[in-house]
Formats: sequence, C-alpha cells, structure tokens
Amino acid sequence: MKIQVALDIPNKDEALKIAKQVAPYADIIEIGTPLLKTEGLKVIKEMKREFPYLLILADTKTMDVGALEAKIAFDAGADIMTVCAQAELETIESAITQAKNQDKKVMVDFIGVKEKISRGKEIEPFLPDYFSFHIAIDIQSSKGISFSEIEKFCKSFSVPIAIAGGLKPKDIKYLIPFSPEILIFGSYITKSKNPKEAILKIKEEIYANEKASI
Repeated sequence: MKIQVALDIPNKDEALKIAKQVAPYADIIEIGTPLLKTEGLKVIKEMKREFPYLLILADTKTMDVGALEAKIAFDAGADIMTVCAQAELETIESAITQAKNQDKKVMVDFIGVKEKISRGKEIEPFLPDYFSFHIAIDIQSSKGISFSEIEKFCKSFSVPIAIAGGLKPKDIKYLIPFSPEILIFGSYITKSKNPKEAILKIKEEIYANEKASI
C-alpha cells in the first residue's frame, strides 16, 4: 500500500519544505491543483529533480484535451496525471493512451461523481492505472467518510483504487480490508506542526493494521 502526500497549498517554498520532511517515508508526492495553478509546470520539474526516486503526481484534473494535457504533464516530469471521471469518455481514453505511449500513468478522479459505479464501468475498459475515490475538501466537513460507500466502490472494479478525502490515521483500520493501492493524505500532514511525525504515524498505523489482517 502506497502513501501519497497531497501538497494542496499554493506556496512552492512551503510545499517543498514539507516534501523534504516526508520524502523518505512517502511513495508519491502530489503536486496539488492549487500549487500547480500557482507555480505552473516549473514546480513539476523542480519536484522531480529534488525527488527523482519518488513518483510525482500532477493533479491536473483534466476535463478536455486529454492527450495534450497528459503530454504536457509527463514532459515536465510527472509520472502520473489525473483526469476527471466526469470528462467525456474520449478525453479520458486519449489521456490514458498518451500515458501508455510515454510509459506513464493516469489516475481517474471520481470527485463530484454521483453514480460512481456506473461511471466507473464505462471507464474501466480503457484500462486506467488507478481510480481515485475522492471526497472534495469543500464538503469534507459536512460529509464524512462513508466506509460502506468506499467498500462498494473498491469491490466493483479490478482497477487499483486510491482513496482521498481528509484521511487521518484513525481511518486506516477501516480502509485496510478494502485493499486500496494508495492512501492519499493532505491536510493531516501539510497542516501538522511536524509533517515527519505525522507521516510516521500513518506508516505505523498501516503496518499495525496490515499485520493484524494477516
């Protein structure tokens, strides 16, 4: 199970400072949409140069011109880019095709999708690398994590699943049984006074719960 750290902050210096603290313990560094919009492609290049041993995800949330936006992100150094599940199927397919051509990966983000299962069934034949079950930041306070909904989502597809949406260490024990490929942590780490301590807590919880499930 991989740990993805979402840097959803618009300040590059602050993001880089956090990334340096968590990099030894993370698998994927996500350049969040606010950071990508503020800093542009240069932040992808800088993160990949700083952390060549980590996967770099550019959270492009692509809705159109899938192949072009995928190519732009990959040429800048991203290993993974995101395309919205609500985009046209042709857009999603073209992004995935471009990724395969460049030996890169696409994560399809289900943020805001109401009928996730039926939409996922339409997308699955394109062989995306990941599906992301994602609860938007703007509704996290009003809509908590529905573990039953996540379980149903995870069990509906053969595509590896990423889970995001205000996750905290206490949620890990409920998610482990669903066998997600990636757990995405944002504010729990980025708003912590000690990001290193925060990610170590996450790793401890994953290890303890994986061991208990054996």
